Amino acid sequence: MSRLTAAVAAVALSLSLTACAGEEDLIEGVPAFLVDEPGVTVVDTGEHARVLSYTENAEPWSTTVAVSSGVAQTVGDQVRGGDVAITTLPLDISVGDAPEPGEGEAAASRRIDFTVGSGKHSNLDIGQDVAATEGFRMSWRGDDSGKISTIKLLAPPEAPERGLQHVEPALLALITQNVVFPTEPIGEGGVWKVENRVAGDNTMLRTTTYTVESLTDSTVDLAVDIEERPSEKDMTVDADAAGDLNGQHIEVESSSTTSKGHITVDFSRPLPVSGEVEATTHLVYSGGEQTTRVVQDITRAVRYGA
Repeated sequence: MSRLTAAVAAVALSLSLTACAGEEDLIEGVPAFLVDEPGVTVVDTGEHARVLSYTENAEPWSTTVAVSSGVAQTVGDQVRGGDVAITTLPLDISVGDAPEPGEGEAAASRRIDFTVGSGKHSNLDIGQDVAATEGFRMSWRGDDSGKISTIKLLAPPEAPERGLQHVEPALLALITQNVVFPTEPIGEGGVWKVENRVAGDNTMLRTTTYTVESLTDSTVDLAVDIEERPSEKDMTVDADAAGDLNGQHIEVESSSTTSKGHITVDFSRPLPVSGEVEATTHLVYSGGEQTTRVVQDITRAVRYGA
């Protein structure tokens, strides 16, 4: 069980009694997790530039996301196949003004609340447990540019652990791939980069490059390019996605990412309304318990409006 999953399960248990008392905002008493502030850099302002931002107090919205992940690993000349698992989650989303910050929170202009419906998984057996996490809540606080300062996660008390192990990473993927706009004006043909840590994986950093393909008063179409890399050259792996390397001390020899992505953002919605972003990062390691080099391909993808 991951540290976040364990914390979510503990909070769910402690708050289950208050639910019976009809508390209006269960998420209020949940511990907040800090999100590293991303770095945002404008490369090209483009034409007819203006400041892009999310609309305040957007109407409630329902959508579906499909989050894919997988690891393929090669040791020497022996190849191990890597399957990509897909977790599909229906989401009810509401946006409002952020209340005064509580313990561990910073001031924010927006709060976005997510409630998970009955989800699915590409493995039908696991899918039963994913569906049983219906009612899982996630809430984040941030500003109108899309920056997130803190998140809260609250699982239903009866949610099975195996279901949480798939739903929680799927929700964290939305944070990693969250679109953050620059504070400077940007227009058609404009390019900016966002640098952040991969949520739930302390060993990986991500640089996302956005290119404006078209821009209207209410939407923007973006081409998306991803580059992921380890945060350190020498490290002890602390990520379930690393497979057999998890917990070992290793040295990273090289890394490269192949990606593609196109999304449409409606400024009145906190998530892209359509499109997909997918990336596969090729990592070469040495050290650990292996006498030869270990090669891993880590795949992550998010499809919006699935």
